[in-house]
Amino acid sequence: MMRDAVLSLRRLVLLAVLSLALVATGFSHRMPGTDDAALAAYAMAGGDLADLCGDLDGDGLPDHGDCPACQIAGSADLPPNALTLRNADLALVAKVFAPRESRALRMVLDPARGLRAPPLA
Repeated sequence: MMRDAVLSLRRLVLLAVLSLALVATGFSHRMPGTDDAALAAYAMAGGDLADLCGDLDGDGLPDHGDCPACQIAGSADLPPNALTLRNADLALVAKVFAPRESRALRMVLDPARGLRAPPLA
């Protein structure tokens, strides 16, 4: 009984630590140092540091998809709200066709035995 409680507590602690690590991943990436020559050249060419990991179109979401830390942190988000439901229109899209009557002469399954009905006129 005590062994099961300790095992359950270990699993719960491991789950809490892994959850905390996943949440903290979003805060782990940092901007590069300002002494970087490429970053200084980007800023001198008219670029803004907020464009590197920021929101360009004002929708509240970052506009890049290649940052691994942002992708991991974004996967923990809740799904977007469901849109309002609207009534579905009832439409019949299936067509029903009756099979045509075939009067063509069929081959005999066993050529050694003939058909039992008279031939068609």
